[in-house]
Amino acid sequence: MSREILREMVTAIRRLRGKPMDSDRVEEWAARLEAHLMELEFLAAQAVPDAAEPAFEATPVGAAPPFTGPVGSVGPAGGLSAIAERPADVTAQVRAAQEAGSQRSGSAATPTAAVKRAPPMTLTAAFRLLRARQLSAVELVEEHLGRVRQTEELNVFIAVFEEQARHEAMAADRALASGSAGVLAGIPLAIKDLMAIRGYAMTGGSRALDGALSSTDADVVARLRAAGAVIVGAANLHELAYGVTSENPHFGAVKNPRGPEYMAGGSSGGSAAAVAARLALGAVGTDTGGSIRIPAAACGVVGLKPTYGRVTRRGVLPLSWSLDHVGPLAATCGDAAVLWAVMADDPLQEERAFAQAIIARSVSPQDTPALSSGLEAAARLARAMANGVDDASDQTGGVTGASDALVGLRVGRPSDEWLHPLQDDVASAWQVSLERLREAGALVSVVEPPPMSFIRAAQFVVLHVEASAFHRERLRQRASDLGPDVRVRLQLGEFLMAVDYVQGQRLRRQVANGFLHLFDRVDVLVLPALPVAAPALGTRLITMGDRAEPVHRALTRYTAPFNQSGLPALVVPVGTDARGLPLGIQIAGRPFGELDILRVGIVLEALGHLP
Repeated sequence: MSREILREMVTAIRRLRGKPMDSDRVEEWAARLEAHLMELEFLAAQAVPDAAEPAFEATPVGAAPPFTGPVGSVGPAGGLSAIAERPADVTAQVRAAQEAGSQRSGSAATPTAAVKRAPPMTLTAAFRLLRARQLSAVELVEEHLGRVRQTEELNVFIAVFEEQARHEAMAADRALASGSAGVLAGIPLAIKDLMAIRGYAMTGGSRALDGALSSTDADVVARLRAAGAVIVGAANLHELAYGVTSENPHFGAVKNPRGPEYMAGGSSGGSAAAVAARLALGAVGTDTGGSIRIPAAACGVVGLKPTYGRVTRRGVLPLSWSLDHVGPLAATCGDAAVLWAVMADDPLQEERAFAQAIIARSVSPQDTPALSSGLEAAARLARAMANGVDDASDQTGGVTGASDALVGLRVGRPSDEWLHPLQDDVASAWQVSLERLREAGALVSVVEPPPMSFIRAAQFVVLHVEASAFHRERLRQRASDLGPDVRVRLQLGEFLMAVDYVQGQRLRRQVANGFLHLFDRVDVLVLPALPVAAPALGTRLITMGDRAEPVHRALTRYTAPFNQSGLPALVVPVGTDARGLPLGIQIAGRPFGELDILRVGIVLEALGHLP
């Protein structure tokens, strides 16, 4: 397809839209389309089946009631009633916070040194201290709010709900004193500013939303509140969640706590940075092509993208309806497992039991949360897989180390050709992680995922068309309120045809089936989360060897396949590169296999970070 044909295409489409372009703009858009010719021509050339249905339906068997109540409870009692009404001045507070965020966006000050990491405090450790009355919820929340004030240069939050958080912390202390506290009572969390928060005007990281105050919480936020969580703030993000850098043109870039001159990743950059900088004990993000897992890997925290459809998206601003997922970010896999059991629409009985076991272990001061319970659970999983039975109880009296924790677990690793190119530090961390899994008893074999050309073409067309369709009126009426990066991406979707979208969904089905078939041979897939460590702020091209790729294409290479397939995927930090920047490993599993990948992640944590 020649540049001249592309010019004619642009001119015709814009005329049909009633928006003619001058010659310079036509040339600009012809060049932009030319950059994606590989994907467009690939789509046109493929002979794929006629079916375009989703990869699978999210209908797990053995679902349990929501995990929101006190430990030992099977229902939601105890959490919601303990939360008092919000203070009357919350609206003014939130608006002031928004104005402060806007002012920060114009600041040129950029820290040059990594933020000193606070002493680790995990969610499960906080649970133990709160239940032992060694720490009050008010004290815990004030400690985190103090860190928020001390690290404003990281630009983690668009809005901080200080007075509201204090009010909710006092309610949590009352619930703890009465014995009616939910499992997250007093736990400070950050919420990506893409989700409705009652009394707050969600921004989506954009100036193009209507600014209306929400009268309700998004369902996932309501679920966390019902468990007693304290929401400390609305986390910054890539505008409309449409990018991987979190360099927001309206509210400023989110900076990486491990090195503020580096990207935090996106689009859930603020959520990951909040956990990494110890500004919250957990966070909620969304993931359309890697937007939980990319910032988790960049910032050195745990990020879980669940099976498609397992967490409600009601009250969450969409980007791509068939690719969007909602999931938790946390400091450890044990913490993520607890958040997951609260967030899931229908947690499996085993998921609830696992979360309760982690919490129960945390209450005992001689145990470290996640380690012993995680190894025991991982060992049970491995025995069940090896024996072909559902062994829910540990008949061996537990395990004392990681040496046999994964005996019989079948781990698949993609071929070197499929992964190429990889940054040397990333490749080394991945290889060492695989070796540690082998030492823990896992059986590692090479698998060949669907071709990367299939994945990229399907992701390109499905994402751009669905995003453009949803934001169509916003693009027409408030284009000037959109940042140039997102505006161009939304406009790109208007140049794609219905036949491209259908072809993309058909191709995506092939990708999903290809990954599902891999699980006939393996129990989990283990691969790098990113091909590189966190790039420097402002990076637009990533060069590895003889290949240079746009940053969004490079950073989504290993994450987007699991949005297309809908399979659960977990990122676990495993060490740092030569500059001290985090490196993450991605673990993917079968549909509804969240607990399986969390258990493997816990074993990796127990084995310790790479030297």
